[in-house]
Amino acid sequence: MRIILSALVLGGCASVSTQLPDITAPQLSDEQARQEVLAFEDLGQQQHRLMQVALPVLKANTELCPKTREDIGVVMHNLKTYPKDLRPAAMRELGAKEEPSVRLVVTGSPAEMAGLKAGDQFLTAKDKITTPTAKVIQDSLKAGEDIQIRRGGKKMDFSIKSETICGYTVRLSQTSTINAYADGRNITMTTGMMNFVKNDDELALIVGHELGHNTMGHIRKVVSNIILSLGGTRYTRPFESESDYVGLYYMVRAGYNPDGVEEFWRRLAVTNPKHVARAKTHPTYPNRYLSIAAAREEIKAKQAAGKPLIPNFKTKDKKS
Repeated sequence: MRIILSALVLGGCASVSTQLPDITAPQLSDEQARQEVLAFEDLGQQQHRLMQVALPVLKANTELCPKTREDIGVVMHNLKTYPKDLRPAAMRELGAKEEPSVRLVVTGSPAEMAGLKAGDQFLTAKDKITTPTAKVIQDSLKAGEDIQIRRGGKKMDFSIKSETICGYTVRLSQTSTINAYADGRNITMTTGMMNFVKNDDELALIVGHELGHNTMGHIRKVVSNIILSLGGTRYTRPFESESDYVGLYYMVRAGYNPDGVEEFWRRLAVTNPKHVARAKTHPTYPNRYLSIAAAREEIKAKQAAGKPLIPNFKTKDKKS
C-alpha cells in the first residue's frame, strides 16, 4: 500500500480536466489595480459616512460621557493602517506614508473650516510628525494655539477651533460581518454593518448603542462579573439592553430621528433567525425591537413635556 501511495504522489497531483483561458501577467496586474482602487474608494466613502454620523453623537452627549477630548474632524492613516499586501497600493493610490497623515476631512468639521486637506501631516513644536490625538496637539487645541502642518514639503500654520466630544475613538473595520463593538476606549463598526444599516438614523442608533457600553462602564462590569462568577457571563444581557436604552437617547440628543429604527432588529432577524427565540450573551431580537420602541415613546413623552432628554437612572448621582 505504501508503495502504491508513493507512486501516486510521485506521479503528480490531480488537475483540472478543461482548457482554461490564458490570463497574462499585465492583465492580472491591471485588474488588481482596478479592484484596489474600487476597494479604497469604498473604504473612504464608508469612513466619511461613519464619522459624519458618529461625531454629532459624540458631541451631543459630552454631558453624559465620563471622559471627553478635543477633536477637529479628521481621520488619520499611515502604511500600517492597511494589510501588508495592500500597502503598495495604499502608497500609490492614497499617498499613505510610514508617518501619519490626514486620510480624510469630515464635512463641516473644524478641520474643513480651517482648510486642512488629505495628505497633511501634523507637526509638533520640534517639527516631529504626530497625530492630532497626541498630547502636544491636544494641548495646543485646548489653548487655542495655531497648529503647524506639513503639506508637500511646506510648513503651514492653521488656526483651528476644536470641538469637545466624548473621549472615544471611532474606527472602521473592513469585514463583511454585520457587527459593531466597544472596548471601553473605542467604538468599532464593520463595513458589513455599514452596508446593512438602512439609513443614517439606524447608523446613529448603533453608534449610540456602542457609546452606551463605554459610558456605562460595561466592559469593566462584565470583566468583574466574569471573575466573581468564576467564568460565568449571565449578566451580559442586561448590559446590552441598557446600551439599547441609553443609546436611543444618545442618537435623539444628536438630532437623529428614532421613528422606526427598531425595524433594524426585524431585518437582522431575517439574516440570523436563531436569535429570534434564543438569548445567550444578547437579548432576543423581539425583546430588543420592543424595548427600543418603548424607549422611543418614553423619549417622545419627555420631548412633549419639555423635559431634558436624560435616561432614567436608578441612582441619585445621575441627572434625571
